[in-house]
Amino acid sequence: MDGSLFVLLLLSGLFWSSSALSRQYHYINVRMSWPAAQSYCREKYTDLATVDTMADVKRLVDIVDAGYSGSVWIGLKRGTQKRWAWSNGENISSPYSNWAPREPNENTYCATSNDGFWYDMKCSSTRYFTCYKENSTYIFVKIAKKWSDAQSYCRQYYTDLPTIHNSEENDQITKILLPGWYIWIGLFLDSWEWSDKWSLFFRNWVAGPPSLISESGDCVSMSRAISGKWAPESCDLKRPFICHRCEFPHIYQFMNESMTWQDAQSYCRARFTDLATADTMSDAGLLVNTVDAGYSGSVWIGLHSGTEYRWVWSMGTHFQYSVWGPGEPNGDGECVRSFNGSWYDESCSTVLPFVCFNDSSGFIITETAMTWRDAQSYCRQHHTDLESITSAEQQNLISDQESLWIGLFRDSWEWSDKWSRFFRNWAADQPSQSSGSGNCVGISTANSGKWAQYSCDLKRPFICYGDDTLIKKQIVRLKLSCNGECTLNDPSLQTAILKEISEKLKSLGLKSDGKINWRKREDEEVFHQDRKCTASSNNKYNRK
Repeated sequence: MDGSLFVLLLLSGLFWSSSALSRQYHYINVRMSWPAAQSYCREKYTDLATVDTMADVKRLVDIVDAGYSGSVWIGLKRGTQKRWAWSNGENISSPYSNWAPREPNENTYCATSNDGFWYDMKCSSTRYFTCYKENSTYIFVKIAKKWSDAQSYCRQYYTDLPTIHNSEENDQITKILLPGWYIWIGLFLDSWEWSDKWSLFFRNWVAGPPSLISESGDCVSMSRAISGKWAPESCDLKRPFICHRCEFPHIYQFMNESMTWQDAQSYCRARFTDLATADTMSDAGLLVNTVDAGYSGSVWIGLHSGTEYRWVWSMGTHFQYSVWGPGEPNGDGECVRSFNGSWYDESCSTVLPFVCFNDSSGFIITETAMTWRDAQSYCRQHHTDLESITSAEQQNLISDQESLWIGLFRDSWEWSDKWSRFFRNWAADQPSQSSGSGNCVGISTANSGKWAQYSCDLKRPFICYGDDTLIKKQIVRLKLSCNGECTLNDPSLQTAILKEISEKLKSLGLKSDGKINWRKREDEEVFHQDRKCTASSNNKYNRK
């Protein structure tokens, strides 16, 4: 097995950590400045869109309205730190580099190789270049191009401009180049950063790395009309934009055994992770589908009555921006209406027009008067949810309107696992304000999975989340680090890794019985790049 592959086997506290994290992109067809778009995305999703690959670029282009030919904001903005990075997104963080003496020596942003040594050079210079393919094959292209055009050529016909991790790779490339010629490699100087602090450096500039000095702008937009290429623009311009949400799929487990809420909580914590938590309407649907088809009663989930009241948004997030009217909130109700640019608390049973938001079309004002709960259900069925307002820019879109329900409501419920999101899916008459109505929450399979409060002492089946820790199989998390080109999803390499693990277990006196297998869900690869999806301070998406 290649000595450059290191295996870290976490044997203390064996556990499974789902790596099935994926980014879901959402096009918002509302024109905002970059900072306002950032606030909007952080409130409703995770952040403005972060992009890792050309496949992600294509996904972004595909979700923009076909009739729109302008540019849209993504999550890249000018930073303060300069660093050399590779075209494929890697930081030049490895110990290896092969700069010629006194290089890099100019305020230029792209790198060439000459007889194996690296030199910085203006990206607008035209040079031959080399590309690489996924099987570690290097291709010398004798067509003089600017660095950005060479990058586009390599991405179109091969994989990318080459990344060089060690002297062996550097020598391999040098052998195919013309002696004495300066040839483009994948190294470039970068001073941009992702809004969500994502650490990769994939870029798709329309004309090569922009100047490190602010000229055309400090925020980045993507042009649908130019195959998803990027360009810096003034952050004050108003553009549609693309958000992303990091999805962490729940693993729900239905327990068809009747227990009180507290006993169900103890059972889930001992055998799984906790009683079920839900973040979205998708999760709410999964909860219902988890219940055995023959059962038609209510089922415990992890929500119970807390002691702290707070105003939160229907989408499940805290609120920071506010425009309360004078003396508001004054205790008139648990829901909020917007009236001529200010907010007022109101009884949720009042019937009013309302404003929804839709990923594709932005704010949607519905003139039909409904209670707050019915308005929420309508927005979730026909659009996305009741509107969350996170900035003055958004509030100004409805400030000339008379009374409208918005997505703000008062909440005092909390999740068993202390999860900080506030998504709720109450039935129309829930939660009840009457005393003795119950402090624990169940879902009703007979009412489209809507939630209601019950006495915690009632015995109900329940839903846990997390993997079963009492199954006979022991599941471990495996981390691999790789120096050089490693195809970790190559079946032959995976077999070799299993063999090495088996030998390691034997050396520790542990029996594997020859039954070590990779664990994956259907249609997924075994290995995924280790990544941390960072959200805003109020939206902590990393869950252990």
